[in-house]
Amino acid sequence: MFRHILKYGLLSLLRTREIVFWTLIFPFALTTFMYFAFSNIFSTTEQFHAIPVAVVRQSENKAFTQILDMLSAEGENQILQVQRKEKAQAEKMLQDGDVKGILYEGETVSLAVAESGMDQTMLKMIMEQFVQYEKTISDVWQFHPDKLMQSVTALASQEQYVEEKKTSEGNQDNIMNYFYAVLAMVCLFASFAGCDRILKIQANVSVLGQRRNMIPIHKMKSIIADFAACEIVQYTIVLLLLIYMKFVLKLPLGDNLPQILLLLLFGTSYGIMFGIFVGSLPRMEEGMKIGVLVCVGLVFSAMSDLMISGIKDGIEHTVPIINDINPAALITDSFYALNIYETNERFFGNIICLGTGIVLFTLVSYAMVRRSRYASL
Repeated sequence: MFRHILKYGLLSLLRTREIVFWTLIFPFALTTFMYFAFSNIFSTTEQFHAIPVAVVRQSENKAFTQILDMLSAEGENQILQVQRKEKAQAEKMLQDGDVKGILYEGETVSLAVAESGMDQTMLKMIMEQFVQYEKTISDVWQFHPDKLMQSVTALASQEQYVEEKKTSEGNQDNIMNYFYAVLAMVCLFASFAGCDRILKIQANVSVLGQRRNMIPIHKMKSIIADFAACEIVQYTIVLLLLIYMKFVLKLPLGDNLPQILLLLLFGTSYGIMFGIFVGSLPRMEEGMKIGVLVCVGLVFSAMSDLMISGIKDGIEHTVPIINDINPAALITDSFYALNIYETNERFFGNIICLGTGIVLFTLVSYAMVRRSRYASL
């Protein structure tokens, strides 16, 4: 009987157009739209690009020219894009925003900018460092000419006395939060399948429920069979979406595949059991139950940065307990933790919270369904 309920539960879910649309078609369409809308934002706004500058030569300064040649050399270490212009032309380019600053080359070097920003700050640092080096060489030549070559060598080598160490190998692109939130939304939308199946065993809701209540099978076994059917369908859907994101769209979701699979398993299980819980609530019409699932799913997804990035972080700094009970926030935070941190402590903490919710919904749902009694069928 268990296999019979499981089989027809699978067939029923696959034939329900609403469930297929909201848990399969809609997430794929949303992911594709977001990919084309947001995929290039990080590379154009947060990654470093060579700074365009205009150079106006008032008189020759060989040391400054060498510095410019070194900083503008093409390659991965290029810092400046140098354009040598006349003063009037350079000032017009600065006013039009074609360059970030004007470098005046002469016996003394100077910088002109039109606004403040990261690029302008970097140009100022370059100028200050050059002036400092130039003064150092001049002082050594004046007071200790015998140590000039030693000083030049030391300045050119720029020895580092600190060791560079990466704090994370993961991708820290904030745009990825949107895609994490889509996966979390799919997990929550699994609640539609859970609600659909639990309604099918309630005799006061459907004819199928009346027939199933005549079957001599324990209610818990019936719930488990329906849960298994939902889990097979929903977990397959979220895995297909994961494959689409990672191997078709090439999104950097991380390489911790076992942990990701475990997270999605707990996420879909939470969504299904939440749907079963809402579907088990007494004295509530079917339409109202679906409305509750839609509202809760969208609100929780929005609070996990699906619509606007930064909402989850704002909640974390004001009312952090909301994130602790929001399954969508737990799922997106788990993806972030897997992609950033070297340890899994934060990840498994979120898994425990999701597991706790699954157990609570299971026990409460079983208690409500088990107490259901019908005068006649």
